[in-house]
Order: sequence, then C-alpha cells, then structure tokens
Amino acid sequence: MAEIKRRDEAPKPTRRDAAPKQTKEQKPETSAGGVSRREFLVGSGAGVAGLVIGGVVGSQFLGKTKAPASAPAAPPAGEPAAEGEESPYKAGYTLMFDPVQCSGCQLCAIACAEKYSAFLHPEETADVINLEFARIRPMRFQYVDVVNVCHYCQLYEWAEGSTEFPCEAVCPENAIITVPEGEGEPGYYGMGYKWVDREKCLGVDKCWRCAEICEDQFGSGMSFDPIDRKSQVCSRCGGDPECVKVCPEPGALTWEPVTQNGRYFAHTPSDYAELLYRKIYGHIREL
Repeated sequence: MAEIKRRDEAPKPTRRDAAPKQTKEQKPETSAGGVSRREFLVGSGAGVAGLVIGGVVGSQFLGKTKAPASAPAAPPAGEPAAEGEESPYKAGYTLMFDPVQCSGCQLCAIACAEKYSAFLHPEETADVINLEFARIRPMRFQYVDVVNVCHYCQLYEWAEGSTEFPCEAVCPENAIITVPEGEGEPGYYGMGYKWVDREKCLGVDKCWRCAEICEDQFGSGMSFDPIDRKSQVCSRCGGDPECVKVCPEPGALTWEPVTQNGRYFAHTPSDYAELLYRKIYGHIREL
C-alpha cells in the first residue's frame, strides 16, 4: 500500500541533507557582537593583568602619594612654650566649680594623686594610686557633690594686720610659700601660686597648725603626704591644673581669671553642701 503524504507537511530531510556535526577545527558560535566567549575571557584577563602591572610599575617610578602633614604636637608637660606660642601656664587664675555639672566621678582627684605621687615618690608609688596625694577631693553628700580644694583665702591688712594666707600666717617654719613667676617647676608649682617647702615643714606629727586653722575656719584645703607626712596644698599645677584637663563634664571644673567683689573665704564642706542643696533644689533639709 502506497504511503499517503499530506501536501501541507514539509518534507522530512534525508540523512544526506542532515546538518553535519561540528568538528574540533570549527570555531565556536560567536555572540551577537561578534566576539566569542573564549576571546572575551582571554581579553578580560589580559586587561586585568595590565592594570596590575601598570600600577606596580607606576608606583615604583612615580612614588607613593604623601600623607597630609599632621598638626604639630603640643609641648610635653613641664616644658615652656616656644617663642611666639601662648604659654599654657597662667598666673592670676583660679579653679571654678559648678555643682550642677559635677557628677562626683573622682577623676580630678585620681589625676592629681597620680601626678604628685609620681613627682614626689616615683619608686614607692610606681604601681599604686593613693588618693591621699590628691590636693583636690570631691566629697559626696546627699544629692550634692562638693569639690574641696584650697581656695587661696587671704587676710587683709586693715582687718587682720596681714596680707598672708591664714595657713601661711600660722606656720612656725615659714614653710608655706608663694613661688613667683619664672621660678619653681613648670607643670607642678610656680607662677605666683602656693607651695610647701618640704625641707622646712615639720609634718603632721610635730605641727598640724596649717590644717588646724583651715579646718576650723575655712574649707579643709590642707592635706598631708601619706609617706613622709609633710603638708601639701593645691599649687594649681603651676598655672595649668591637671584636674581641669581630665574633667569629663563640660563646665564642672574650669580655670578662670580671678574676679572678686568684696571679701572672699571658703565654706567648710558641710556648710557648702547645705548651701548648694538649698540653691539647687529650693528646699532646706531637716537633718
């Protein structure tokens, strides 16, 4: 029986008409742009290699870009400022304390103790922090912190017959001195601030008069070295107080020019705490 073919059906190709298989010698199909995949990969690798080699060679011939110059470093503590620069050590200034900003963190006392213990007894205090060396001492009261430090209370000629500090006036050995500008140890004492002559001071075991008058009438600003038991007082670090630089609360402890209207004396810490509590909270405590 003869095979019946449809007229609308395309004729099937014979084995001779079939497309020949691709051999190894034939090139692979190209992309729409006319570049084969192999050619694209080879070209990309060559380009990357060229960039790397060019960068290495260029850095050898042209050199590396120099980093911008940094600001000149500040002179180390204890060294005077260079000519034309403002000195960090200032005369005629005083410590100002804001009880609202103070958090009582004790960082001022720690910095003071570390500085002067290393200055006076470097070997004995190499591995310890003793707050007894601190000239400034935050004192904690209920809801109030009081920074206790020497306030440089001064007598008046027309009232007391002297212009000395009260602690200076009662010292039998004239050990509490004022170091004039240009003398002393930069960063520790000088610039017209107090210092204790340790060779003259009799110490806590034989005298105690400076601390006695300060505790009885003023703010207990005198303390004693725990090793040799000599008197110590805030020297304002010779005009650049360490406590002000380490204080983390803006405005809590500042270094300001002395301004005075009338007579000025320090309060005892307990009286000062009560005064601050009334001013901050508007209430008088019943203790």
